[in-house]
Amino acid sequence: MRGPLQAMLVTAALALVSLVPILGVVSMLSGAALALVTLRHGARQGITVLLGAGVITGVFMYFVFGAMALGFVFLLLWLPLLLLALVLRSSASWSIVIDAATALGLAGIVVFYLLTGDPVQFWQNVLSQMVELMSAQGGGMEGMETIQNQLPMFSRWLTGMLAGALVMGQILSLMVGRWWQALLYNPGGFRQEFLELRQSRLAAMVLLAILVLSLPDLGGVSDMAGDMMIVMVTVYSIVGLALVHALVDRTGRHVGWLVALYLFLFILPPQAMLLLASAGFADSWVNFRRRLSSLQQKSDDDRNDNQ
Repeated sequence: MRGPLQAMLVTAALALVSLVPILGVVSMLSGAALALVTLRHGARQGITVLLGAGVITGVFMYFVFGAMALGFVFLLLWLPLLLLALVLRSSASWSIVIDAATALGLAGIVVFYLLTGDPVQFWQNVLSQMVELMSAQGGGMEGMETIQNQLPMFSRWLTGMLAGALVMGQILSLMVGRWWQALLYNPGGFRQEFLELRQSRLAAMVLLAILVLSLPDLGGVSDMAGDMMIVMVTVYSIVGLALVHALVDRTGRHVGWLVALYLFLFILPPQAMLLLASAGFADSWVNFRRRLSSLQQKSDDDRNDNQ
C-alpha cells in the first residue's frame, strides 16, 4: 500500500520464492498482493504492478537460468486474478466472482481441447517424455514401469485437475487479498462476506447440465464435460466450506467442528471436497442459512409466547 514499486517488489519476490518446490503455496500470497492493490486502487495500479512484477521476475529468471520467458509465466497466472479482483471491486459480490472464476476455468478447458485436439494423448506424450527423462537420469526400472502403466489414468484427468487447481488458486489468492484489505480498512468485513457466500440456482443448473453430458459415452464431449466437472466440484467445495463456517457460527458450535473438517480435508482431500461440494450444491436450492434463521426466529417467538 506504500506505492507501486513496493507492491511490484513484494509480488515478484513472493513469486520467485514459490519456485522453491516445498514453498509453492507462497505463489498464492504473490497473487494476493496483486489482488490487494487492485481491490484498493483499481485497474490502473493493478495493471502497473502486474507488468512491473512480470518484468522483475523475467529479468531475474534470465540472469539466473538464462530463460526470461519462464518468468513471464506468472503473467498468465496474474491476469485472470486481476480480472477477478476488478469484478469483486465493482460488484462486491463473491457469488459473481465465483461465477466469473468458474467461467474462466471452463473456457480454459474448451480452448485447451481446441488447441490440442486430444488432451489425453497430449498429456500421455508429455508424461512419457518426462518418464523417459527420469529413467535416463537413473530412475529405477521397476518404478518407471509402474508409472508408465499409470500414465493413461493420469492423462485422462490431468486437464481437469490442473484447471481445478488453477481456479482454486485464483479464488484463494483473491480471498487472501480481500482479507488483507479488510484487516487494513474494514475489520471483520471479509469474514461477513465469506459467511454469506453461496451460489445461485442457475449455477447449480449449469453443474447439472455438465454432469449429464459427462455420464454417457459421447467421446470428446463427455471427456470435456468430465474435466469441467472437476472444476465445478472444486468451486462448489469452496462454497460448501463457507456454508459449514456459517452454520457453525450461527449455531454457536465449538470451533472443534471446523478443526475436524480441515483435518478431513488434509487426510482425504478428494472425499472431503466432494462432500463439501454436495453441501454447496444443495444450498443453492435449499438456502440452509435462511432456513436456519427462520427456525431460530420461530424458536424465539415460541419462547416469548410461553413467557
